[in-house]
Amino acid sequence: MSLKRISIWMAVAVALLAALVVAPAAALESPGAANDTAFIQTPAAGPGTETAGMMGTMSTGTPGITVNKGSVIRGNNLLVTVTGEPSKEYHLFIREVDGPGEYPVITPGQVGVVSTYSPANVTILTTAAGTRTIQFNTNRSIDAQTFTICVEDPVDPTAYDDIEVEVKRGAVTVTASGTGTYYLGEEITLSGTNSDSYTTYLFLTGPNLPVNGVRLDGGMSPVENNNATSFTSTSVEADDTWSYKWDTSSITRRLDSGGYTIYAVAEPQGKNNLTGTKYDTQTIQLRPGSLSVQASGTTLAKGDEYRIGGIATGNPSSVNVWIFGKNYYGGANGALAVRSVAVESDGTFECILTGAETGALQDGRYYVVVQHPAGSEFEVGAIGDSIYRRDSGGNFNVFVARLTNLQPAEAASALISALESPNVDDIYIKFSFTVGDASWIWIDGVSDQTYGETFTVTGRTGYPADTVLDFWIATEDDNTFVLSGEAVVADGGDWSIDLDTTAIGSGGFILRITAPDGQASASAIFDVYDDVTHPLPPGGGSYRVERMGTTPSLDSLSSGEGVALDGIIRLDGTFGYPYQSPRASRILEFSTDLQSPAWSYNLKVDGNLLYTAPLAVNARSFTLSGWDLDYQGGVRILLSLSGAVPQGTENPALLRILERDPDGRVVPNSEHLLSIPLTDDPAPAITDNLTLAPGWNFISIPRPLAAGNDTAAIFAGVENDRHSAFRYDTASGTWMNLTKTDRLAPLEGYWIYSTGPATIPLNFSIDPLVSPPERTLSTGWNAVGITGNTPATARDAFYSVKEQWTTLIGFNAQTQAFETGIVNSGTGANADTRPVYPGRGYWLSMTGPGTLYAIGA
Repeated sequence: MSLKRISIWMAVAVALLAALVVAPAAALESPGAANDTAFIQTPAAGPGTETAGMMGTMSTGTPGITVNKGSVIRGNNLLVTVTGEPSKEYHLFIREVDGPGEYPVITPGQVGVVSTYSPANVTILTTAAGTRTIQFNTNRSIDAQTFTICVEDPVDPTAYDDIEVEVKRGAVTVTASGTGTYYLGEEITLSGTNSDSYTTYLFLTGPNLPVNGVRLDGGMSPVENNNATSFTSTSVEADDTWSYKWDTSSITRRLDSGGYTIYAVAEPQGKNNLTGTKYDTQTIQLRPGSLSVQASGTTLAKGDEYRIGGIATGNPSSVNVWIFGKNYYGGANGALAVRSVAVESDGTFECILTGAETGALQDGRYYVVVQHPAGSEFEVGAIGDSIYRRDSGGNFNVFVARLTNLQPAEAASALISALESPNVDDIYIKFSFTVGDASWIWIDGVSDQTYGETFTVTGRTGYPADTVLDFWIATEDDNTFVLSGEAVVADGGDWSIDLDTTAIGSGGFILRITAPDGQASASAIFDVYDDVTHPLPPGGGSYRVERMGTTPSLDSLSSGEGVALDGIIRLDGTFGYPYQSPRASRILEFSTDLQSPAWSYNLKVDGNLLYTAPLAVNARSFTLSGWDLDYQGGVRILLSLSGAVPQGTENPALLRILERDPDGRVVPNSEHLLSIPLTDDPAPAITDNLTLAPGWNFISIPRPLAAGNDTAAIFAGVENDRHSAFRYDTASGTWMNLTKTDRLAPLEGYWIYSTGPATIPLNFSIDPLVSPPERTLSTGWNAVGITGNTPATARDAFYSVKEQWTTLIGFNAQTQAFETGIVNSGTGANADTRPVYPGRGYWLSMTGPGTLYAIGA
């Protein structure tokens, strides 16, 4: 070798050594790993010039592989990065797995893929830096399992690397819009996510549905496992979301009210085959569409507007209003016409009979039916002057009746019969109103009498005061005249007749009263019973008084005082169902002796109120017939009455209920009478005794007792049928038995049981140095009493805790029922100006602690 050549190689060696000198010492202490990058610096070409450098990849020759995530939900992609020698071809593939099935696949058309043997087996070319990133795709048909992705040197298969990737199943979720409670007919939006499949399958389970589930629409046919067409389904969007608008008005199957479960499933599998399947559920409450009605009233003066409105749930587009009256079927000239009334988005509707329309109506009773479709279509409707209903196949072809050939009552009856047909789901509410002018007379309920007694028949009329009305009584069976007389109309339109049964005799009778101009009359049927010729037959009303309460209590009322009554009357199911016609149904008659009476009532059928607001009646009496009351299901009348106690009447009737049969005769033993035990004496002052009624008594001690006579031993003589006497500890919330040595203090309420009437002598203290009582009250309900000798208003009695007390509730020992509550600063029946009485116990609600002071010593 020449010296010149040696010099050149030496120069190169020196340059390489100079380059290595710039590397850190630590970098020279290890050989480096594959793909480590080193910066090689070479000397400058000459003085004053910069050094030059290059990036290079150190490789051991063995390829490597990494992924951007170790697991992936099927349907998503992953990125695989291969490292190796620069610009070198490597074999990239997925190892085979046991059994058939799909594999993740390499996205076609990627840069760096030089040849493809299969979607999961390719040859790639690394970059000049010795790397290449490749995208693999998965779909939702791939089995959930672990796959191994490999890279190897095609020249040396022993030079390879691999990595495992787990493909997981996704998840399904479902939610329902709204509150979770829906009326059939409404649209419910179901939505959620599905990262496990491209289709979400929906089905429903619930009361009286097949256990495996049914689809959501139409006839709700049963779903079949692995049969996708049997399910309601919706596609999943690219972002894994899905939604479905469920129009429940499209359901033709009859559903019970109750709880249902919606299933959202990744595969077409029913409830009994969900093992291993991704799904989610949503529980909802479905109820049939409901209807409530509010009308202007039960009477109508010609020329006044009459409004029929209410609320229809279930998203119906409209309701139908049918009206039948004398020569009136809803249309002009006696034609049948149904009013289609639009339902607003909030469920409200309103139908208005204008003054011009009502001015043309004839006097008499009018029957109204408000019809709700309970689905997408009405199943009873009018064609011409006739009504038709749908058959079992849903065809609107079953003739019911030509209504204009029937009297109004029978036309209304035919419509109700059609609406209650087995194949009809429409729901309805019916009521009536009366059109009239001043030419009318009304007889209040006449109850049956016992021979030998006198009784009074009362009524009202539109005729002016001092008008003389004629009446006569005849036998019911052969119309034989019995007696006659006159009744003079008093101020306000009231009239009355005093009758003696000894002058009438025993048997069945008709009372008829007429106006002097002959334009108005009224009649009533009654019986006079004796023990021989006309004995009282067995009977009984088909209603029951469930609850009745008065404010104030009956035993505290006096003449001229206002009183309010609230009650619930339940029909026993035989009142008039199955419905025949208004003429063939029984009647409930309500009357009172109160002055300026104001009634209101609502009907509740199977727990649903029919009227948006109670119907009001301003009269001494009114009736409800089978037309008003006959519904399938449990019927309750929610009754309210207020007025003033009359003057000069002994034991006036607060409420009288009579039931009459279709002939107008009083059903024997059907009278419910609630009288006011009226006395003109003022409320009795507190004496030195406590009076107990049979049953539980809520009492208090009105003044401090004398020492030695101030313990529960004073109750020792009361027959209590082994019941303990109690006091209540509010702070601990516990009842405590009274022992004979327990001290009895004023301002505290005690409960004591007595098997019969009893009197407890009280020995009051006469010590003038005994300070007036006081008592610390706790938050919550406290058993209290008041002090003194005379009643006081609740406002005054509890003035010392006026900032803390909210409600006061007394107990009527005579009726064994709690009284209507008194509210701090309340009004009406709950007014705090109502009296409270020394010697009685009360429940007092406190929002915070306070000290109750006596108002009398």
